[in-house]
Formats: sequence, C-alpha cells, structure tokens
Amino acid sequence: MRQEFFNNVKNDSELYMVNCGYEDCCPQFVCPLHRRDYYLVHYVTKGSGFYEVNGQRHEVHEGDLFFIYPDDLVTYSSPDIANTWSFCWIGFAGSAAQRCLLDAGVPEKTYVLHLNSRSFFSLIKNCIDYIETSGENLSQYRLMICLYEVFDLLRNKCHKKTRTQQPSSYADRAVRYIEFNYMNGIKPKDICNYLSIDRTYLYRIFRTYMHISPEQYLIQYRLGKAIELMREGKYTLKDIGSFVGISDVYHFSKLFKKNMGVSPREYMKTMN
Repeated sequence: MRQEFFNNVKNDSELYMVNCGYEDCCPQFVCPLHRRDYYLVHYVTKGSGFYEVNGQRHEVHEGDLFFIYPDDLVTYSSPDIANTWSFCWIGFAGSAAQRCLLDAGVPEKTYVLHLNSRSFFSLIKNCIDYIETSGENLSQYRLMICLYEVFDLLRNKCHKKTRTQQPSSYADRAVRYIEFNYMNGIKPKDICNYLSIDRTYLYRIFRTYMHISPEQYLIQYRLGKAIELMREGKYTLKDIGSFVGISDVYHFSKLFKKNMGVSPREYMKTMN
C-alpha cells in the first residue's frame, strides 16, 4: 500500500512542503537511481533496507532516518525477498531548508540518523489524514505546521547530541542569532546559552570560521547597523545606540570611535 501527496501549489517562499507519504514496500523493492531538486527525509517504520547515495551504501533499519539532499544521486532498496520494509517521508524545499535542518540539530550532509520514535510516523500520518479530509480547502499554513512539527521532533531528539554537530553549523547559527537579536543587548554568553556550548568553544569556532572573536563580530555587526541608521538622518545618537542594542550613548560613542577611528558625530558629518 502506498499513500502520497504532492503539494501542487506554486510556492516561492523560503520553506515549503513538497510532498509526504507512506509505503508498505513489496518484496525486493527497488527505487531506481535518481536525483531530486528538494530535500527528503524518510523514516523506516518496519524492516530494513539499503540506501545508496553518490555510490556509498548504508544499511538502514526500523527506527532510522535517511536523508536525501538536492542533486545527490540516490537509490534505495530491500533486495531480500524474505525482508519487506515500510517507511514514511516528507519532502521540503526553499532557501531556508538547509538552515532549518541545521537548526534542528542535523549536521550537514548527514545521511542516516537513528531516531527510534514512532512520533515521526504519527506526524506524517496526521498530515496525510488532514490532506485527505481537506480536499479543495487545503491550507498551506497547516502544511507548514506539519513541517515545523517534524523539525521540532528532530531538534528534541538531536538536542542531547549538539556537540557532535559540525563546528561550521554552530558558526552559522551564532551569526543568525546575532542578526535576529543584536538589538536586544545580547552578549556572547547569550549566544552560548542559545547554542548550549561553553564560551571557550564559541570563541574557537569564531576564530576558525569568522577570523574574529564573537565579541568583536557582535560589535562590528552593531556598528554596521548603526551606520545604516545614520544614513537615514532622522535619529539621535541615543536612539541609534538603543536601536542596535547599546543603550548607553557614551559607551556607544566610545565603541564607535575605537572601531571607526572617528566619533559618531564626526562620521555623520561626512554623510552631509
């Protein structure tokens, strides 16, 4: 038995569901060698099989996830006539797809991960049930909720293994955290708390991938945003400092002069 849904709505958003489904495979099941242009996550609900990606073969068992990435050459099969397997899946795409996997704690180019959670199948089954009962009234928002529930499940499962992530993924997540929170007066310790890593490890990651300390990166990012606000020419220095997460205008002026070589007021004069 096979159940599958494809999202036929044209979607240009950063993240969207492509398809989802479930299959009880026949004996000696083979999915032919192919490439896809979207991400696909399978969860093995019963039995076992083989997943081959770019010529590398992985044995997968009940409770395992196997990940298919865009443009990878893949096939999967269960050649043993005595061993049938079943799996469910969800496909997604968009410019934020890779980032969402990394944020969920899945290291880059992870091909097989042991999950051992029937909740994954339940989420996919609930999504299929919703699709079948909605007919023409299908909501893209509801499909996104299904997708985010999957990411949340992965995050909860992978949370205890965060130190096994690729260091580069920590750097990416730290930078995004700064981009979304710099205005809130965050400090490096807040980044550490967000990533569940210690300050020494954060410093080493930034020096390796950003060639700068996390403190200095945060300062430079804030000053860059401050200069953007200065160009608008309608805010006071106190307002600008506050907008970029530095509430003390004197501290803001001191940081600005130390890093830019001139005071904020002198810098603003050059814009006239």
